[in-house]
Amino acid sequence: MKRLTRPVALLAALPLLFAAGCSSSSAGTDLPSTATAAQLKGGSLAKDVDLKGVSLTVGSKEFTEQLILGQILIYALQAAGGKAKDQTGLMGTPIVRKSLVSGDVDVYWEYAGTGWTEFLKKDSVLPSAKKQYTETAKLDHQQNKITWFGPAKFGDQYAIARAKDATGPARHVNKMSDWKKLAKEHPGELSLCGASEFLDRELENMSDTYDVRFPPAQVTQNAFALNFINVAKQSPCNFAEVFTTDARIKSMDLKVLEDDRGHIITQLLGMTVRDETAKEHPELEKLALALGDKLTQSKIIELNGMVDIDGATPQQAALKFLRDEGFIGK
Repeated sequence: MKRLTRPVALLAALPLLFAAGCSSSSAGTDLPSTATAAQLKGGSLAKDVDLKGVSLTVGSKEFTEQLILGQILIYALQAAGGKAKDQTGLMGTPIVRKSLVSGDVDVYWEYAGTGWTEFLKKDSVLPSAKKQYTETAKLDHQQNKITWFGPAKFGDQYAIARAKDATGPARHVNKMSDWKKLAKEHPGELSLCGASEFLDRELENMSDTYDVRFPPAQVTQNAFALNFINVAKQSPCNFAEVFTTDARIKSMDLKVLEDDRGHIITQLLGMTVRDETAKEHPELEKLALALGDKLTQSKIIELNGMVDIDGATPQQAALKFLRDEGFIGK
């Protein structure tokens, strides 16, 4: 699973976000972006998890949520007595997964739906998010010698959104099956924005499920951050890829279309490591379960909003989460 929020694209997008009516705040910049040794040792992780002498390289993908999760893990490892090398922000699922398998990265957070479709090459959707996670973890361990620790309390997934106050025929599209009628009656209105990985990995299968084809000239590939701007102003697209844990859905007044044929997989989060790493450092499971228990849907939306809306850094958001939950001292 992937969301593109390249730094350059975000910087270019910020003035447009404000112009589109998204409130901004300097609150993020007022938060601490570092933690002292005393603070790291002043919470529950230092007491409950022993990773003294452990040194691990932490990876992540490049979108906001993954950057935050990567920083949470880096600080958590340090709080538990270990050392962490930062390799977060790798460009896309294939690269970060390859880095894990090769040993360039030791640990990163992954989504079970991505593991199911991308790593295990499964097409069928399992009936529940928990079963999807359990089967993904089991098969990835058996086939690829990768251990999953988790899951966390939240699940993320792709979704398709439009402007809540959309004008023209698009305003009548409330569920994804409505696209077929739109394509028949107003084909020029069937336009979509998406980041490269979504368009490459998801669009064809989604189109098959809903028996509709977006005309290539009406599909715009852009950085993930621009999806929100473009769909909010209905130019160049009436519909756009979003993620259900993204705070900008609410802040930019978007409506998520109902996935009425159940195409999209809810993707529970787990910490992934190579089997030998899991065996060598069994305390990692305790760390993953402790963090995952507090990583709820509402919490990750809040953390994403701190970065994407309020201007905090992933480090600031991560430290706020760890302090608020008592994992480190204040």
